[in-house]
Amino acid sequence: IAVGGDGTIGFVLNRLRLRRSNEAEIGLIPLGTGNDLGRALGIYRIYNERGLIACVKRLLKAQGVRFDLWDINGSQTMASYVSVGMDAAVLHDFDVARKTRKIPTGALFNKLFYVRAFSLRSRYRMSGGRLLTLRSPQGERTISLDGSVCCLIGNINSYAAGARPFPRARFDDHALEVMVFDKLWKFALMVACSRVFPRFASAMKSKVKTYSATSVTLSGCRGEYCQVDGEDVTEILAQKKQFVIESARQVSLLDLRSSFFSLF
Repeated sequence: IAVGGDGTIGFVLNRLRLRRSNEAEIGLIPLGTGNDLGRALGIYRIYNERGLIACVKRLLKAQGVRFDLWDINGSQTMASYVSVGMDAAVLHDFDVARKTRKIPTGALFNKLFYVRAFSLRSRYRMSGGRLLTLRSPQGERTISLDGSVCCLIGNINSYAAGARPFPRARFDDHALEVMVFDKLWKFALMVACSRVFPRFASAMKSKVKTYSATSVTLSGCRGEYCQVDGEDVTEILAQKKQFVIESARQVSLLDLRSSFFSLF
């Protein structure tokens, strides 16, 4: 059982991938800020509504489901999502402030800082020859990210603590969902409204560039802000010419999405 936020869980899954173990089943206790992986598996809802003991009891009865893990440049594991651009810049600002203890302790202060950082970064746009290359059974496609607000690459349909930008996302199909936002209002609307209306992302499909891919390469992105599973990796990207995301392997995660777990 991994106890913590998406970063902690990502660390556990990375070690599991490197050990090449096929027998372990991983359960999650979502104690982080975003808990997006816990939300995608139905665990956060049980924990939030019924508490820790109820969550543990249900995990002991849960079945494992196959879950895709993704390799980044041969050295890092992605479970939930990658994003580059404005939203990653906001996370970078939060991460720096947290490490230097400029944010008082408490979830409310974290949220207030995010609102302030979002406002300060609202004019941020990607530039400098940023390219996104998508590969799928239908072929290869390269897209310029210059002028875009941000690019989201998701394995699950939960992002930024409960937004649902990828209605078609499945974490067992060896495919990634990709969205490129060219306007800030589209990004803000998607993040805000998809939390309340799960089908909102489908209604926005004609307004936002959406793709599916079996592998993704971000090139020309040296110096760009980047996050992996809610963790700031801007410094890592600053040292790389490109970011290559490829299918790694599947692991078994305990799943509480079944309505059975809401009955007691």
